[in-house]
Amino acid sequence: MIDRILVVGAGFAGATVARSLVERLPGCEVTVIDTRDHLAGNAYDAVSEHTGHLYHRYGPHIFHTNSQEVVDWLSRFTEWLPYQHRVRALLPSGQTAPMPINRDTLNSHFGVSLDTGQAVSDFLDSLRLDIPSPRNAEEHLQSIYGPELTELFYGRYTRKMWALELAELPISVVARLPVRRDDNPYYFNDSFQMMPRNGYTALISRMLDHPQIAVHLETPFDKAMESDYRHVFNSMPIDEYFEEIYGPLPYRSIRFEHRYGEAWEQDVPSINFTDDGPWTRKTCWALFPGCGGKPGGHVTYEMPCSYEDNNFERYYPVKTVDGWPQERYRQYAELAKQKDNMTFIGRCGQYIYYDMHQAVANSLMIARRFRGNAAGPDV
Repeated sequence: MIDRILVVGAGFAGATVARSLVERLPGCEVTVIDTRDHLAGNAYDAVSEHTGHLYHRYGPHIFHTNSQEVVDWLSRFTEWLPYQHRVRALLPSGQTAPMPINRDTLNSHFGVSLDTGQAVSDFLDSLRLDIPSPRNAEEHLQSIYGPELTELFYGRYTRKMWALELAELPISVVARLPVRRDDNPYYFNDSFQMMPRNGYTALISRMLDHPQIAVHLETPFDKAMESDYRHVFNSMPIDEYFEEIYGPLPYRSIRFEHRYGEAWEQDVPSINFTDDGPWTRKTCWALFPGCGGKPGGHVTYEMPCSYEDNNFERYYPVKTVDGWPQERYRQYAELAKQKDNMTFIGRCGQYIYYDMHQAVANSLMIARRFRGNAAGPDV
């Protein structure tokens, strides 16, 4: 008997569920649908018609993880290029300095010459506020960096990114960035930092290349489809599925502006803006491994906005100190529990910000749970 499964969404979450099921669930056939005209979700990369080189359509996606299991799983579908991401912040002086804040950042901004980790600690102690139990992102950052650095490197960026004040955000939004007291210039600390040799779209394409997986792009989900399948793994926005009966879940989105032939004098691919202008970041694609081209040949500027103002492109679930978006999501999650034939997956289905490795790990777990772990591990 054929076990027919529908997966809604051809990004990391949906592709991982689909491949895991067909390999470990005998008699399983999976149909994957996506409203977009391409695979890989927001990680989609493609060759630019302007430059002939690879770029990420929805902003830079940097793979990093501490999970050997996730690396082993994805390595079945791609070779890797080693890459450690670096970001610099454009300061009011016109200089750039490493981000996250490190010793070089402090020396550049304040004109000092801190030469040891202890000197950095002592300097930060002179700036920071004594807040033993921070209640929000602002207090957390001020307890480490003090008000000036908090406002310069985080406050303005946050207003643009989230349309909220730092004091309205929970600590978890900013705590993912490392605190450095040396001159380490890299953005992440993870054990594995790399990029797929042929890009994310090629990776997802190989993951979905299986005789028991059928893929249909430009195919919106319709509730009438549910009766044709034993189970649906659904990465669509959960509030949209339930017709927003508790109200819409808030998201932030990004508008992208592509510029060609722009001067690029930095040796890093991403520059954060610390000013009050509309842009949060610009990216030079030529400096990412596997993309190619000349620095400045293709530069993408990012301007955050409400998802309602960007054709309902949902990128970032919103978190607040009072937690009302997550409480609203829990109402939808309770409704979802009543649907035995459906599991919501991914960033929009579970209303949580997943990095790529987290989406893979979560989807592997969901697939195992559905299989009952009877068919063995995935890697």
